[in-house]
Amino acid sequence: MDKYQTQHKAVPGRPFRTLLRYNLPYWRSYGAGALLAAFLAAVELCSPLVIRRVVDEFESGTMSMPALWGSFWFLLGIAACAGVARFWQRYLMINASRHFEYDLRKDFFRHLQGLPRSFYNRTKTGDIMAKATNDLGFVRMFAGPGVMGTTNMLVLPYSVVVMLHLSATLALYSLLFLPLASIAVYFFIMYIHKQTAQVQECYSDLSSRAQENLAGARVVKAHGAAAREERAFAAESRRYMGENMKLAVVMNLMWPVIGLILGTTILAIVWRGGLMIMRAEETHRLVLGAGGLSFAASPLTLGDLTAFVVCLLMLGWPLVEFGWVITLYQRGAVAMNRISEVFGEVPSIRQADNPGGAGRRLAGSIRFDSVSFAYGESPILEDIDFEIGPGNTLAIVGPTGSGKSTLVSLITREYEPSAGRILFDGTDAKEIPIRTLRESIGFVPQDIFLFSDTIRANMTLGRPDATGSEIAEASDTALFTETARLFDRGFETLLGERGVNLSGGQKQRLTIARALVKDAPILILDDALSSVDTQTEEAILQGLRAAERGRTVVIVSHRVSTVQHADLILVLDRGRIVQRGTHAELIEAGGPYGSIHARQMLEEALEAG
Repeated sequence: MDKYQTQHKAVPGRPFRTLLRYNLPYWRSYGAGALLAAFLAAVELCSPLVIRRVVDEFESGTMSMPALWGSFWFLLGIAACAGVARFWQRYLMINASRHFEYDLRKDFFRHLQGLPRSFYNRTKTGDIMAKATNDLGFVRMFAGPGVMGTTNMLVLPYSVVVMLHLSATLALYSLLFLPLASIAVYFFIMYIHKQTAQVQECYSDLSSRAQENLAGARVVKAHGAAAREERAFAAESRRYMGENMKLAVVMNLMWPVIGLILGTTILAIVWRGGLMIMRAEETHRLVLGAGGLSFAASPLTLGDLTAFVVCLLMLGWPLVEFGWVITLYQRGAVAMNRISEVFGEVPSIRQADNPGGAGRRLAGSIRFDSVSFAYGESPILEDIDFEIGPGNTLAIVGPTGSGKSTLVSLITREYEPSAGRILFDGTDAKEIPIRTLRESIGFVPQDIFLFSDTIRANMTLGRPDATGSEIAEASDTALFTETARLFDRGFETLLGERGVNLSGGQKQRLTIARALVKDAPILILDDALSSVDTQTEEAILQGLRAAERGRTVVIVSHRVSTVQHADLILVLDRGRIVQRGTHAELIEAGGPYGSIHARQMLEEALEAG
């Protein structure tokens, strides 16, 4: 499977169908957990019947010590069976939900890897992180404890049957009160759903602000903006806390309301049942006879009333759990909707339908055939035509905003052209597997990114199996070896976040070394020497010219000195090629390139003076 090709089971816009698809492989675990829940409910509801017999025998004076011990051991056995069943039910269902979480998290991350730059340009990193952590955790709770709590509701029909057997009259009284709990829970749910969405949006905003401040800590300090950012973060935190408090108040109010309804129901049952016993009233019971289930009348005993109250008490936790489960469902539904929004993003870079070039190595020929590109309605590149052969060097110069970096992004297929074709070795880029294309390119981007790992790990990112001699050679070419020696552990030195313990020039040289270690047939340097001085630049360029033999090199630069040895120089202005040729040809022709050269020569003369 191509690592750049997104595959998942998500159905965008259908969160519950997505949940079903991801959990379907674990249906045996969920099914076994449900059977254990049914067994657990049946076993536990034997307890009220045993207690009824004990109370009735005490009342009639027929209780013997052996019978009391027998009842004790029977109740203990019920408790032991229930404990074992409950353990395995939890183990099976929670284990299944953890596997589901792993599958969903893995596919979510893979899907993120396949999304275009435009998605990241308009989406906050903190929001993505909140969905990948907090929201995904809520979905896991939905599929694990939520489903488990739902299966525990099987005790409700069992309880109703036992209560009808003990006294249909008292069961009817109970049903007059208990629906009030369902009505109360419904209104709580409506508010919890709305408030949960608000809380999770606030969490995303808070995560985004924290992530931006941590990543840009040096900038914040340099501009003396720490106090202002603290106030802004405090405001976001207060807003998040306020929305959480609103949710907490309602969630915490739900339990007392359900408890009050249950307590009132028990009080009413004790009152009515006590009157029935004192008056020797008969009650109808659900009994199983030769003709099946039927109702028969007999006096209500103290044992019946005691067992009935025990049943109601056993209903207390499922009713409370019902409210908790509904909360999990609401949070999980909101979270799954937010995750589905990301799954609904379609990668703009599509894999080749017939990836016949998988595994081959490109020679390095690049051709742009009437290529245009636009961000929305804004044209960035228009009618770009050029061709560079394998082993040659292409240079791209032009003022800021002329489209240089966008042209490079089209070569690496971070974007698709709006019109025209891009060909590698005569084959349309759309017909080349993305993995093949990107593994054939060594790229030094304008926006340098280093991982919080060792120098060696950063250097071998594109080729983890590189040998020590290859790493040393690339480091020498990029003039990074001396920098590595400044650290006690050399190439094993652990870098801080984004390489914070390196200067701008050192980061650029490490990134150049990383591209050289990859040993790809195409090497792209997007303004890769902007942070080094002129002498260091010349030394690196000399090393690169030796390393470039056999490679197709694309150089984007503002400096003429960087590009003067290129086989073809393109001068861009407002998204169009306004000049092309070698350095000598363009100097002779004058125009924009000549103006850039003259200005830079004057600047160098002034610096030398």
